[in-house]
Amino acid sequence: MSLWGGVKEKLTSLSGGSNNADAEILLPLSSKNEERSWQDQIEEEVCDLLPSLTLQQRLFGCAACMGFGYILSFGSFFRFAKVLKGEPVPFVVTATMGNIIALCGSCFLTGPASQTKKMFHESRWIATIMYLSSLIATLVVAFFCHKMPGQGPLLIVLMICQYISVAWYCISYIPFARQMVFRLFSRVYAEIMEE
Repeated sequence: MSLWGGVKEKLTSLSGGSNNADAEILLPLSSKNEERSWQDQIEEEVCDLLPSLTLQQRLFGCAACMGFGYILSFGSFFRFAKVLKGEPVPFVVTATMGNIIALCGSCFLTGPASQTKKMFHESRWIATIMYLSSLIATLVVAFFCHKMPGQGPLLIVLMICQYISVAWYCISYIPFARQMVFRLFSRVYAEIMEE
């Protein structure tokens, strides 16, 4: 029995046992759920559980999550001394959790499903995969590879990958920004190679 079937049964029993129209209004149509994709079903279930937000509430939620996430992420640099002492895990975990919270903040503006579609747009999917895989790899290396030789330098490389990929992702929203950055680095590289 599905989640909605159980809820419908409970509403029917609360409404006096009859399968009245009021119970049907409160629930999504089950025939439509079978026709829709699993992503649409999950999105609908999440949207049903959460109240619809006004634009002001969306902006506040986005700003709060992004602000807290970036404070946590950049505040982790106060733990950079531990990295130099050979303990990179506090710095890396704090920065990564901040990045995850900031990423979740962007879901307030457009919703999780729309944000996911935008993230995996043909112009952003490589940066998105790099960013998400570096986030996951950072947490895996930090929590499950304690005795691995070279854990510290690997975590720092993964952190650098996080920041480069999220920067590349963010500038994909600015028209022609990627081309300008690419030209800038091409010029810098050419000048370095001439010397």
